[in-house]
This record gives sequence, structure tokens and C-alpha cells, in this order.
Amino acid sequence: MGRRSFLFILFLIFVFALTILSGCSTPGRNTETTPIAPSETTEIPMPPKEIDPSQILLDQMNLEEKIGQMLIVGFEEALPTPQTQQLIQENKIGGFILFQRNYKDFDGAVQLTNQLKSWNKENSLPLFISVDEEGGTVSRIPNEGTKFPDARLLGQINDPSLTYRMGQVIGRELKSMGVNLNFAPVLDIVSSKENKLLIRRSFGNTPEAVTAHGLQFINGQQESEVIAVPKHFPGHGDTIVDSHGGLPKIMIEKDMLHQRELIPFLETFKEGIDALMVGHLAFPLIDPSGLPATKSAVMMKDLLRTELGYEGLIITDDVEMSAYMGQKDDLEASILLSIRGGVDVFVVGHTYDIQIKILDSIRKAVLDGRISEERINESVLRIIRTKNKYNLSDEILDVEQARQDFGIQEHKEVLDAIKKQSKK
Repeated sequence: MGRRSFLFILFLIFVFALTILSGCSTPGRNTETTPIAPSETTEIPMPPKEIDPSQILLDQMNLEEKIGQMLIVGFEEALPTPQTQQLIQENKIGGFILFQRNYKDFDGAVQLTNQLKSWNKENSLPLFISVDEEGGTVSRIPNEGTKFPDARLLGQINDPSLTYRMGQVIGRELKSMGVNLNFAPVLDIVSSKENKLLIRRSFGNTPEAVTAHGLQFINGQQESEVIAVPKHFPGHGDTIVDSHGGLPKIMIEKDMLHQRELIPFLETFKEGIDALMVGHLAFPLIDPSGLPATKSAVMMKDLLRTELGYEGLIITDDVEMSAYMGQKDDLEASILLSIRGGVDVFVVGHTYDIQIKILDSIRKAVLDGRISEERINESVLRIIRTKNKYNLSDEILDVEQARQDFGIQEHKEVLDAIKKQSKK
């Protein structure tokens, strides 16, 4: 072998050895033949689930408590009776609607609401204490309070800031009486002078006027911590039939409903309204069944919930009205239609026997499977959330202290401003 070949072979051996050595020293390189034990994985903690106090409370309620929450009731007498106490303590009723037949003055109103609340103190939820206080034609504020004119006059003055102040004062005076929910304002668009029921109670005959003043009334009232319940969805304006005495059949197409009647309601939805009163009104061209909206899945579930996206409480007009009870369905069948259609709360303003019959009808329907308890839970959860949102309580009012925000000069000045504007 020549010297040059020998040196070349030595060079190759050197390069080979250097390669092996550098491979062994490469960081992270493992030349062991034994398997590598898998490293322990670190579990990432999941964020805790948000606690829903309304759902927790619902889960603790029995069926009778849930069903009771679905009624707001009235009574005929000047003072609450043992039957009224039973409705609260045994039937766990959700709330009351008061009329001027139930009290004669401010002191009487406060004493009444205090009595109802004291009977309710052992129940899991506070009461809705409600009235119809629109001002003018429909008013429940005692005479020593601030008595405002009809909505129609506010629409004619056309100063929405005045309407806001009126709603604010009405809210303050109702709250001082112990009231926390008001079935107002009227959002019906009334163009015909033949609509005797609502011609004075509506803010006007155009969507623009009713929307502008309706929203301001709601904002003012809720600034005073009283829940507003606008009415009468889908719109009671285009009829001369009074739903107290018969079923109005409003012969308009769905397109017209969207272009006119629904506009004020849709604007309140954008503002986050939490409760709405549905009227006993039939729209045969939209729901061929001819059922009033308060029994119609087409009007409540399909239109109101699905199409319009409304998520708040659906409350009926008084079910003792002829437009509801005077139809061919018996009371039990009507109530079940309403629940299936989407009603959360029934107003039953007068008769104890009817109130008990409705409670029994719902309970039997759940027990025999005609209505699921899950459907009842949907309504009661909305009720609980609304009561919690507005921090309702059964706090007993001091009459003398409460009077400091009722019928005071500051409130009278708002009324005087309305009267002054009306003369221009």
C-alpha cells in the first residue's frame, strides 16, 4: 500500500469517528434502546360554571308553587279576605292586581299592600303588586295623588319629554303605594274615532307618535323602579269591538301588522322590555283558527317569540273578559291552549272560584301529561328572573314615610306643565 493510500484511509477513519462522537454529544439526542416513559400531562383547570340563582330557586320549588306563580289575581272586596290569605299562603299565588274598589285613599292602599306582603313573607318569591295606571280614563291612583290626563292629550301636545316626566311621576306614586308593576302604557295605534275603548287611551293614530311617547312613558316609569307592561299586543287599534264584551276580529294581513301595529312593540323589545300584555284579539287572516291571540300559538309562539325574538314575560289581559271566556272552549281547554301557545302569566281579576279552577286545571294537566312540567318551568323561570332583576321585595312600608313621595308639589308641577302646554 502506498503512503498516499494509507493516509487517505486514516483520514476516512478519523472522519467516521468524529461523526459518531458529534452525534453522541448532540443535545437532546437519546441513544438508549429502553423505551421512554411518557411524561405526566398537566390538567388545565376548567373555569367554574356560572351559578344561576333563578335556576337554583326554580329547582327547589314544588309543582304547586310553580303553578301559583303563573297567576296575578284580584278580589272584589274592599279588604282582603281569608280566601285572599289562602291564595297567598297555600296556593303561593304570584301576585295581585288592585282596583280602586280595594282601597279608598292612599293610607288604605299602603295598608292593603302591606297586608298582602306580610302574608307572603314565608314564601320563596315576593309578590307582583300591579295596577292599571295609564292616566286619565284608566287610573288607580287615589284622589289625593297626581291625576294625569289621557295619553291622547300627551300625543297631541307632542312633547315626549313631558310624557317621560309623567311616567316618572306615575312610577314614583305607585311605588309609594307598594305597587311594583303597572299594566301601561297602551301601545295601540287608534285611527278610528269609533274605537270608543281606546280612542282616549292611545297616544295617537300613527306608529311614530305611539312609539315616541310610549317609550318615554316606559323609561320614566322604570326609572322610578316600577315594571312597565305595555299593551295590547299585537294591537287593539283597528277595531270598534270592545274585547270586554266580545272578540274583536281584526281583518288585516301580516304585512300591514308589521308596517303599523307591531312597530311600537318592536321598539320596546330593542329597549329590553321585560313584560308584555297580550290582548284577546283575533287576526283570522294571520291565524285562520280565529283564536284570540291569548290562545294562539301562531301569534305568541311563532310571531312573538320566534319571528320577533321577544324573550320577556307574556301576560294575558284579564281572562274573565268575554273575548276570552265567552268563546266555545271551556275554561280548562282555554287555559291549556294558552299555555301551549306561550302564556307565562294569567291575569284573573275578579272571581275566586275561577282562580282556583285555573290553578286546578293546570295542576291536573301536568299530572296527567297534557302539559309537561318542563313547559311550566320555562314560564316560572322567566317570572323568577323578572322579580330578581327588579329586586322586588315584600318590604313593609311606613305609611308616613311613603306619603312623602305621593301627591307632592314637585309632581303637581309636571301636571301643571302638561295643562299649560295643552292650552297652546
